[in-house]
Amino acid sequence: MDASVDSRVGRPHDEAARPVSPDDWARRLSGPPEISSHSGLWPTALLRRWSGTSPLMEQPPLDHHYVVQHLGGPKRISRKRDGADVSTVAACGSLTIVPAGTRFTWRTAGPIRFAHLYFSPALLGAVAARFDRGREFSLIDRVGVRDPLLESLYAAMLEGTARPTSAPAFYLDALLDAFLVRILATHTTARVKPARPPEVLPRFRAQRVADFIEENLDRPLSVAELADLAGTSLSHFSRAFRNAVGEPPHRYLQRRRVERAMRLLTDTDLGAAEIAKQSGFHDTDQLGRAFLKQTGTTPSRYRRG
Repeated sequence: MDASVDSRVGRPHDEAARPVSPDDWARRLSGPPEISSHSGLWPTALLRRWSGTSPLMEQPPLDHHYVVQHLGGPKRISRKRDGADVSTVAACGSLTIVPAGTRFTWRTAGPIRFAHLYFSPALLGAVAARFDRGREFSLIDRVGVRDPLLESLYAAMLEGTARPTSAPAFYLDALLDAFLVRILATHTTARVKPARPPEVLPRFRAQRVADFIEENLDRPLSVAELADLAGTSLSHFSRAFRNAVGEPPHRYLQRRRVERAMRLLTDTDLGAAEIAKQSGFHDTDQLGRAFLKQTGTTPSRYRRG
């Protein structure tokens, strides 16, 4: 990985057993970052870029996860300590993912140019909660991995951090959010709960209910009665009917009542009270309210028009 600690100020691992913050670690590195996001941008995340530091780095355990982007050209990365030893050639733009609480000795052979994106476990946990990923998951430790989407998002965040006046905060927020969603989906042990198939009323049952409604529009009908006719529970029926027909049963019933009233207004000379009765409305006032809501006009104006 492309970072370092100056051998004159590096601390032994036994002095760094307690996780430290990114700021604490930055003070141990052999040079300040070229660019750094300000603390007000992301309260639980931080982006920094370095170049020209020492090829040897003693990394203490951190209280943040972090993702490195290797810049400047390909280089060989050697890593020891926690987990398996690694020695690999990291391509320019590739990423190294380091979980919080781990510590490593890193050595780089090649151009020393890199960026670190730190984010708190709490922030990643909040992203997981939005997608019902559960609380028990871990970040997967990887070195020199290629992920074109993450690499592009990383580059965009670096550009925005280097030129803050040209990158609104909401834009950088959106980039970070997309980055973390991608991390969660492809570089953690979190798994999406299996999606349940949508509840859909079989065609013949949906048609049975629709026919029954047409034959009984002139009398009160309850959703519970329709669910019994369909042979399902009330809660299942409402969702299944909506998925099969495109609207909830009560809205479908109301629409069919108004459409019957429209036909009677057009094709008969029946009075408003009789039309309300034959369409299943309690009275002309209820008919008028439902008619206006669905058509934008009143029954009398509709008949005249």
